[in-house]
Amino acid sequence: MSFIIRFFLHLHTKIRLNRTISTIKASNMKKITLLLLFVMAYSGYAQVGINTTKPTTTLDVNGTMRLRGVKSSSYADDVEAVRVVGIDADGNLVEVEIDENLILENNRIRAIDSKVRMGSTSVINIGTVNNLGLIILPGEPNDDKRLIRILSSVGNVDVTGIVAGEDGQTIWVMAYDGTVRLRGSNAGSDPENRFAHTGNVTLQQYEMVQLLYDATLQKWLVMGY
Repeated sequence: MSFIIRFFLHLHTKIRLNRTISTIKASNMKKITLLLLFVMAYSGYAQVGINTTKPTTTLDVNGTMRLRGVKSSSYADDVEAVRVVGIDADGNLVEVEIDENLILENNRIRAIDSKVRMGSTSVINIGTVNNLGLIILPGEPNDDKRLIRILSSVGNVDVTGIVAGEDGQTIWVMAYDGTVRLRGSNAGSDPENRFAHTGNVTLQQYEMVQLLYDATLQKWLVMGY
């Protein structure tokens, strides 16, 4: 009889213990689940700061940075760069736009010498032009052009000078609609816009000449054509 009583007491105690353990496990699972949900939600919006308590971007590093194990160009078959990144005055990484005269290929940037940007003057409707504007200064429409077509509705044109460029600036000009005559040292244009040569340089239709501006002389020089 006593054996049976002890057996049922032991069985009752074990059942209570298992229920307690199950309750603890369920409670802990709820806590772990809530913690994981919190971490996942936080990581979705977190900004990480290194050496700063107030990060301003997803990763904000206040200090120097070193990259180890960067792949060299020998890995070109596996990884090929498609964008160039630079750093602005505030230390932000920004994408650098590659000019159309440059090409990023096989993890190298190289220049394309065969491509020349071309622009045009406004259409000239008089026979002689003083202080011709090629609009090639910084911020002007032709500031990145290497060759300027001289357009004319009257055919042949005389040009006594071109609006001064920057020191050392070179430009090609083309006679597009007829003959263009560059009249050297001509008083029709302002002194700083004149050509340094004496006499005339005559361009037949579709011929070109290269000019260089010398800010010391304050004159355009003919380099060759």
